[in-house]
This record gives sequence, structure tokens and C-alpha cells, in this order.
Amino acid sequence: ATTACGNFNLCAGLAAGIEGAVHAVAQRTSTWSSNQPPPIPTFHPPTIPQDPNSPRSPTHSIPLPSFPTEALPPSPSPTETYHDAIESSNTPPNDSIHPPSQPQPTQPTNTNPPTLTQPLIPPELPHSPSEHNQTSPTHTHLPPTTQHPTSSGSPLLTQDTRPHIDADNVSPLVHQLTHQLHDVSETILEEEGDHPHPNHSHHPADPEAFLLVDARNGFNELSRLAMLWTIRHRWPNGARFAFNCYRHASQLIMRTPGQDCTMILSREGVTQGDPLSMVLYGLALVPLAESLRRAQPGVLQPWYADDFAMVGPASALHSVMALLLQEGPDRGYYPEPQKSTVVCPPASRPHVEALLARYNFTYQAGSRYVGGFIGTQEARDLWLKPKLEAWHQGITDLAHVATQYPQAAYAGLAHSLQREWHYLQRVIPDVNEAFAPLESALREVFLPALLGEEPGLPDATIVALSGLGTHAAGLGIPNPCTTTAACHAASKAVTEKVTASLLASADLASEAHQAHAGRVSRLKEAQANLQTLAAAAPPMDKRRLLRAAKTGQWLQVQPVELNGTVLSKDEFRDSLRLRLGLTPLSLPTRCDGCDAPFNVAHALTCKRGGLITLRHDELRRELHHLCAQALQPAAVRDEPLIHTYRNPATAAAEGTPLEELRGDLSAHGFWQRSITTVFDIRVSDTDAPSYHGRDPQKVLLQQEQEKTRKYGPSCLESRRHFTPMVFSVDGLMGAQAHAATRQLAALLTKKWKRGHADMCNYVRSRLALSLVRSLSMALRHPRDPTARATHPLWDNGSGFQLYT
Repeated sequence: ATTACGNFNLCAGLAAGIEGAVHAVAQRTSTWSSNQPPPIPTFHPPTIPQDPNSPRSPTHSIPLPSFPTEALPPSPSPTETYHDAIESSNTPPNDSIHPPSQPQPTQPTNTNPPTLTQPLIPPELPHSPSEHNQTSPTHTHLPPTTQHPTSSGSPLLTQDTRPHIDADNVSPLVHQLTHQLHDVSETILEEEGDHPHPNHSHHPADPEAFLLVDARNGFNELSRLAMLWTIRHRWPNGARFAFNCYRHASQLIMRTPGQDCTMILSREGVTQGDPLSMVLYGLALVPLAESLRRAQPGVLQPWYADDFAMVGPASALHSVMALLLQEGPDRGYYPEPQKSTVVCPPASRPHVEALLARYNFTYQAGSRYVGGFIGTQEARDLWLKPKLEAWHQGITDLAHVATQYPQAAYAGLAHSLQREWHYLQRVIPDVNEAFAPLESALREVFLPALLGEEPGLPDATIVALSGLGTHAAGLGIPNPCTTTAACHAASKAVTEKVTASLLASADLASEAHQAHAGRVSRLKEAQANLQTLAAAAPPMDKRRLLRAAKTGQWLQVQPVELNGTVLSKDEFRDSLRLRLGLTPLSLPTRCDGCDAPFNVAHALTCKRGGLITLRHDELRRELHHLCAQALQPAAVRDEPLIHTYRNPATAAAEGTPLEELRGDLSAHGFWQRSITTVFDIRVSDTDAPSYHGRDPQKVLLQQEQEKTRKYGPSCLESRRHFTPMVFSVDGLMGAQAHAATRQLAALLTKKWKRGHADMCNYVRSRLALSLVRSLSMALRHPRDPTARATHPLWDNGSGFQLYT
């Protein structure tokens, strides 16, 4: 479907296609604000007297060279449709046209202004530039006539030899007259010594403009028959499914108590909420987009669903709009010119209004376009101001939420609010200074609330770390004042092929663009900044920073109660503060289990109260659940026995006890079909004093090797695989644990028909959340449950004799 749409309609899943449309329009209109068109010389072509009773105002009519008004049909009413105008043009000639023997009166009988009552013919119709002189332009492509010069020098068509003016002749006639006005203006400019710029946007007679077309109720008005026909020919693989979805009319039943129900049938359009509605709608309009592009290849014409934009000379926009009004209704696309917007430089606006007077467009200095903005800088600043105010208020509201629900507030900022201004920065350059109030609110209001502190500017190191991505030991809340250039450069690099194809009015190789968009990414500035911070940090902080770059998976999880991904205030904030090198809030001064001084290191290693064992079991249960989802519940067992195959008599003779080995978990068919895999889990503190001089990853590797030497040979003897699952307390995984999570994600991908990357994120997020909860449990839970008991206790169980 994406390949079938190509760049004709960018709503069918084309990667960054909408951004490419904005960049193409911005590139085409980039000269408007920097270069003003040359001064327009005084030029008043002869006009026909205006009728005060005409339904059109004189300001909405285009002055044309003097020409008998009988050659054009009368002006239509404002409510007249295109087809009505076609029919009215087929009426017999007006009897007021005088035969050649009768002299032409000084005032024509029909004094209506010469308005464009027919659409301009697309440029594929044969025509050549008309030749003219300074006094009397000759119309080389008018219908064969007998011409009689008048006092004004204009030719006069007489009735006896003029062919019948129908719809096929009027449009070329008007098209030619417009070009004659264009040529006359060029001649006058050349005589006065002015040389127009070759770019249309600088040509005083036909300046460039940006037209944003508004259609009536787009998705509901789409012709369903045309849509299904187009899908069958353009996207055969999806034709059957689309036909089954839209072969019958949708029913809307309205019930009124005590009365019969009313049934409304929906026979047109696509259903809103249908996952395929955007794809089907875009494909349905591809033939229309192709027709318009063939008619005017010099006009930039990007489509996004029902949003149609055009950039080009005003006369070409007139031609495309006329063709759109003619062909659009056949596919259920009904443009509304009075609701459409034209953007052009202020100096060119009078000429643009004159050339597009027929349509009663709205004229502005700038307008929003699919999330971006096209127009002057002053108009852009006015449009941007309320957006910045709304984002600032959103940051303040999220800071208030963060006091009780920090995980929800962080997810709202990182996954929603921040994405809004990041998209704007991708499509609009040079707006970094406008984001200064947002930067202040993020650092002085939101970040302290997220960490549980009072409002104020945090430490410079904390601010620098929070601006790095989650894959670079940060929080993914960058400074919005410094991301504008990187976002815009990345977007232009990703959409390079789309932008070039739109500007050239050429077809897009969708597969090549998808591959190109997948390879291009932002500059790796975050990794460089992380290395700079780590180099200047103390040794223990450097270990933490380098380890945190691989343990931020839990920050990317959105809190959903149904999925079990919600963290409490203490659970989220404890791990967040430890990630940034801060001490968790409200910790006790002494351990209630062993009465030793209490700190983070002691909490992670103290075995009193069974919290260390509980941390291990919590991770084992999570891994059991994931294996049961990937395979089946019957294939997963807890604490499988690992036979050592030693003879008890031999063990007694050697004086070594016969040790019974058990793993933590077994899964049948994990690595290979018909073979059981035994897992053994270990969670260790890589910042313990005995590991200070060693790399954390090497510490985990050593622990993997210890478990393999202990359990591996016995598992191989029983034709079973063994995989050690070794983690650090903050989520760093050993090499074999990393490979096991990838295999688990591959099994889920095959079973659930989901993307492998999504499943990898799912598995690692679940394991990371389990470790985050167990970390907070080690810091907050009591280690001596009996310390506050109010009844007497007996260690040897003798107290039960009182009840016998």
C-alpha cells in the first residue's frame, strides 16, 4: 500500500513523509522572505465598464485586454456549480452581436465584467506563446474569425464567421488571454529597463503563492465505489479485505422510547476509527493526484489524506484548482474555495488576488501546514506564541502531578508533550530562542518535582545528565533551546528523497526511501557528552554512569495498570535518584535487622529479613511468566532437579557428600526443540567493595562462568542446556542473559506475530521493572518482622505446649 501511494498521498505509512512535504514547501517558498519582487510598473490594460448590479465585485474580477464581452458566457451566480457553468456555455450565441455590415456600437449591450467562468485548460493542451506588438496584440490561437480593428486597436469577432463558443473553446480562450497579459507585462518591463527574475516568485505579473485547499467532510464524502475500484487495481493484496469491510452499508440505529427505531445507512466514505481508513483514503485519491500533477508538473502538489497544498505561479494554481473542482467530485473530494487559504508575500498579494479572484480565497501572510508553518517570520511568531504558552502550562501541570505520581508525569512529558515540540523543531528551523521559557520551567519546576525536591535550579551535573538520552545514562529530557538544529538536520536528512521527488514532480522509490530513512539517525552527541562527564567524574561515579547507559529500559515503559507496569512513588523515585547519583529520600539511620549504620550499600547486601532471597525469587517468577507466555505453561517448571549421576557408594568412599543440585527454572524447547533448558539466576551488587577495581561487565562474566562450571556438566550429561541468568541490582545483564532475552523475544515474535524489536523491549522492560521493585523493597521494607510484635515469642516452639 505504501509503494502504491508513493509520494502522491503521504498518509499510507511512508516514513517521515509528512515532514518531507513540509520541507519541500518550505524550500519552494524560502525566497519569499529574503528577496522582495521588483517594483511593478504602472500598467493599466483596457477594461470593460463594470455593471454595478453584477453579482461579482469589481475587486474580484481580472482585468483583461479589451475584448468583446459576447465572446465569454455571462458571469455565473455565486452558487452556480461547475456543471451548471458548462451547460450555460452551450447556449446559442447572444442576439446582440451585430453582423459585420452593421457598425459596432460604442457601448456593448452586455456590460458585465469579463470574469473567468470556465476553468483554465491544463497545460497539456497545445498552445504556443502569442505574438503581440505595443499597440495591438494579435490573438493567434483564437477561433477562426473575421477581425475588424476598433478604435482601441483590439480585434472584433463578428458573428457570421465566429464558431459556436462552447465549453471546449472558452477555456483555451481565457487561458490564452491570461498568457497575453503575462506577455504584455514582460514587454513593458523590458522597455523600461527592468529584467524580471527567472523565478516565478519574483515575476510581478505571475507571482508564486501557496494554496492550502480545504475539502468538505473529506473522509465521509469519499466515493466508496471509486475507492474499492482503485484499491483493486493499485493494491490487489488488500483488495479482498477492503471489499469485505465496505461491501455493505454501515448501519446507525437511533432508538426513541415508545417509537420505532430510525436506521441510517452509510453508503459513502471510510469508517473513522478503521486502522486502514488512512491507507484506503490515500489510495483512493492517487489517480486524482496523478491527473493534477500531469496537468501542471511545475506546481508542487503534496497531499496528506484530504489536506492538499499547492505552490506555484498564481495562474498555474488557478488551472489546478479549476481541474480539481472538475475531477474531484467524481471521487468524493469536494473542495471549498471560500474556506481555502492562500499564502503569498505582501508585495505580491494584489497580483495574486487578481489572478485568483474567481475563487474567493482567504489571503494570509502565513498559515499552519500539517504541523509546520509557511509564511513570514512575523506571522510564524504570532502562531507560535500560544503554542509555547500551552506547553509551558503543560509542564507546570505535570510538575504538580509529579509530586504524587512521578512515573505518570515523566511518561506524559517524555512520550507526549515533549514529542509535540520536537516535531515542530523538525519542520521549522531557527526557533531555539523561543523555547527559553520552556527550558526554565523544565529545569526549575519539573525536574525538582520529579526528584521529590523543592523548586529551584538543580546541580549542573544533574541538569546535564537529565538532558542525555536514556541510552546515554540520562533521562531523555534535553534542553529544547539546543535541540532545534539537530532535530531539523535529522529530519531533512531522513526526508531527502521524499523532498527531492516532490520538488521534481517525480515518482518516489518507496523502498529506497524506507531503507534510507532507516539508516539516517541523529548525530551521536549524547554519547560524546556522556564520555566527557564520565572522564571528569570520580571513579565510582564513572562506573555508575557507564553502567547506567545500559540500564534505562524501565524509564521507557508507559505506566498501564492492566499491563502491570505501574511503579509506586518510592519505587520510581528511588531508582531515578540512584541513576543520577543522588541518595534516596527518607532512609533510616540504622538497619532494623542488624542495627548497623544504614545506607544504600548496606541495604543491597544485608541478608537479614530475607529481602535478598525475595529479590531473587521476584526475578525468577517474572522469568517464569515470560517463558510460559513464549512457550506454554506446561513446558516451564520451578526448581528442576539436576542429577549428578554419582554413585552414592563412591561418594561415601571418597568422603564427599552427594550434593543435590537444583536450578531455578527449566523451559522445554527454549533453545532447541525437544531439549530442556535449565536457568539459574543471580543478582549481585557490582558496586560492592570487593568489586571496586573491576569492570562491572567482567564481574558478571565471572559469575556466569562459576555457575556454568557448577551446573553445566551435569546438565549436558542429561541432554539438557544450561543458561546462567546474571544481573546487577540496577539491571545490567550478563552476556548469556542478554542472549536469552533475545531468544525469548524471538519466541514471542513468532507466537504473537509482533516485531522483534517490540518484543525485545517488552521482555527487558518486564525484567527491569522487577529489579526496580526489588531495589526499592531492599531500601524500604523492614528486615525484622518480629521487632514490633506485642506477644511473647519462643524460638524452640515450646510455647505451643500451652495449647495442647
